[in-house]
Amino acid sequence: MEHTELERGTASVRPGPPTGPADSGAIRVQQIIATPSKRAPRPAPEKKPRRGLSILQKLLILILSLVLGVVAMLGVYLLTGQVADMRAGLELKAAAYGRLVSKQVESAIAFDDRETAREVFDSVAQDADVESLTLFTAKGNVLRAWGSMSSDLSQEINGVMAQKMLVRKEQIVVLAPVVSLEGPRGTLVVELSTRRLTESLARARQRAALAFVLAALLGAVGAFSIARSLSRRLQAIANAADAAAAGDLNQKPVDDGQRGDEIGVMVTAFNAMLRQIRELVEHIRKVAREEQARLTQLVAERTAELDARNGDMRRVLDNVGQGFLTINTRGQMSRERSRILETWFGKAPESGSFIEYLGRLDPTAAAWFALGWDAVVEGMLPLEVTLDQLPKRLFLAGRHFQVEYRPILDANGALERALLVLSDVTAVLERERAEADEREVTRLFTRIVADRAGFLEFFAEARALVDAVSSGALDGERLKRSLHTLKGNAAIYGIDSVARLCHELEDTLADTATLSEQDASPLSARWNELSSKVRVLLGESRDRLEISEDDYQQISKAVGAHAPHAEIQNMIQSWRLEPTESRLRRVAEHAEAFAARLEKAPPSVDIEHNQLRLRAEDWSEFWSASIHVVRNSIDHGLETPEERTQAGKSPEGHLGFRTRLTATHFSVEFSDDGRGIDWARVSEKAKASGLAVATRKDLIEALFADGLSTRDAVTQSSGRGVGLAAVRTACQKLGGAVEVESEAGKGSLFRFVWPAAVLGAQLRSSRSPQSLAR
Repeated sequence: MEHTELERGTASVRPGPPTGPADSGAIRVQQIIATPSKRAPRPAPEKKPRRGLSILQKLLILILSLVLGVVAMLGVYLLTGQVADMRAGLELKAAAYGRLVSKQVESAIAFDDRETAREVFDSVAQDADVESLTLFTAKGNVLRAWGSMSSDLSQEINGVMAQKMLVRKEQIVVLAPVVSLEGPRGTLVVELSTRRLTESLARARQRAALAFVLAALLGAVGAFSIARSLSRRLQAIANAADAAAAGDLNQKPVDDGQRGDEIGVMVTAFNAMLRQIRELVEHIRKVAREEQARLTQLVAERTAELDARNGDMRRVLDNVGQGFLTINTRGQMSRERSRILETWFGKAPESGSFIEYLGRLDPTAAAWFALGWDAVVEGMLPLEVTLDQLPKRLFLAGRHFQVEYRPILDANGALERALLVLSDVTAVLERERAEADEREVTRLFTRIVADRAGFLEFFAEARALVDAVSSGALDGERLKRSLHTLKGNAAIYGIDSVARLCHELEDTLADTATLSEQDASPLSARWNELSSKVRVLLGESRDRLEISEDDYQQISKAVGAHAPHAEIQNMIQSWRLEPTESRLRRVAEHAEAFAARLEKAPPSVDIEHNQLRLRAEDWSEFWSASIHVVRNSIDHGLETPEERTQAGKSPEGHLGFRTRLTATHFSVEFSDDGRGIDWARVSEKAKASGLAVATRKDLIEALFADGLSTRDAVTQSSGRGVGLAAVRTACQKLGGAVEVESEAGKGSLFRFVWPAAVLGAQLRSSRSPQSLAR
């Protein structure tokens, strides 16, 4: 026998073991499927129906129920009607007796004639239903009585003005007034018994029960005869249908004796259906044999085609420059993957685990991937989110790889597997690194051309900071300040690689509290690379003195005006000092560059230098650290153009940089017209750090404390609470002090003040002493 599958009018056949009798040659139609590419599931075995009542039993129950129901309803209906009629007749008779007897005994009431009352009562008492007759006078005395009146009626005879009837369970009582023409009144009480009514009802019930039993017997006999006939005929059809369902299509047609009723028509239709099924199955077997041959040929052709495609795919995977592989939800790799993976990472493990494959090269990356893949499989978060958490860059076997993850979903939208595409980006990263290096060198060259002296000073200071960080000589807050200052100054000169390495070291320092020599080695190596290129750009180093056009004009005028030699000597000696104007302009350039990095509008800067000069080697640390004040003003202080417009300010922010000299003090000021210092936020952060916050002086001290920042998150530019502490430390090392003024919505002013006497000869002005005194 063969299992047959039909597909949209095309039959396919696959061999199977016989399921019917060996000698029947019957076949079974297994299933009809809708799609050619999917094999239909094997149908579940049919459950045998639970054995219930037979048709004969059901017909018997039905017919008996109908017969008994009809007989019962007729008996109840007739019996109820008869009882109701008998009771109604008895009530009518009681009412008639009340009217007639009360009329007949009027003269007896009028003349107190007992004999007349007796005669009337005797004639009425001939009725078997009459139980008692009683005649009362107006005073309530019994004039005449027949039978025994019920004792509870004595209260009913008073005040009877009209005839009334009392219907009781065993009696019907009539109370009638007796009014004579002569005037005396009385009351007649007639009691009729319902005993005969009850006896008649009992006899009727007996006859109804007997009729019910006879009807039930007759109905049962008739029902059995009808049900037996129908059952035999239906059982023949059922047996034939069950045999056909079991696969026996060669059985004889059902013989019903050519009857023309509904069952006979059903038998004829069943025999015709059985014959058509037999013909259809024969046709299906023929088509199935043909289809099996066709499918066998088609499978062979498609197998050859798939082998060819697999060969093409294998050649593609063996020759592409990217690594392709798929993993299932358990992290197992498929066998089909790029050959270049073995070139990069070696032979895959026997287990086929991608995590094990990865762990042989980088255990840390393997642990990271395993943790992320568990989150992907668990599905607690959206698939896009968890896939984005997987490592996208790997450094394996000395190469940099970029990894892309593409989910493969099943029909229900659940993750079935994932395609991993690994690309060797080592050359790309080296090219990008080279391009970035070239950009940094170009920026350095531009700086050297624009301000050679300032750049040399910066480079020397940065070199000292790099050496200090790399040597491990610094620790604690000094190390944090040095890294933060180096990061800020490197960003000023566009050395982003150094600024980035400093930021990473700050992160490491925040996690471990110390830096090892290995941690600082990338920073030292990068600085050495830049130093070698800077030396090429600077060329041969010579000692020389540069003067500005303004200095030249001033000395020329002083000589032409025959100024005193002391004044001219003071002016010439001041050329060895660094103009504060140069420092303030460098800070202004940094402010504009920093605002651009934060995507803020470039601020306008006012510089007031008053032609003052300072000894560069003494002030370099302060100028380097002062950058943090300006960065805070731009990052924390200045609002966005929209916020400034709403506050009635100009869209661009305004900064002021000043150096001033009086007879007693020298000061450096940095101001902005931004939102001002959020003293409430400073107080909140200071309390959390255990600092005093009682007075404004306490808040200013907290503002310059190490580690205090009003930012909740660390960014590339702020959030570590180190910058202002570094500025104050540099100021105090020179003997100065810090003053802070701030008003909400109006801006802030940071003033660094030193006594002029303490600075001594290192503070000079290119103006004459007389001008300075004024």
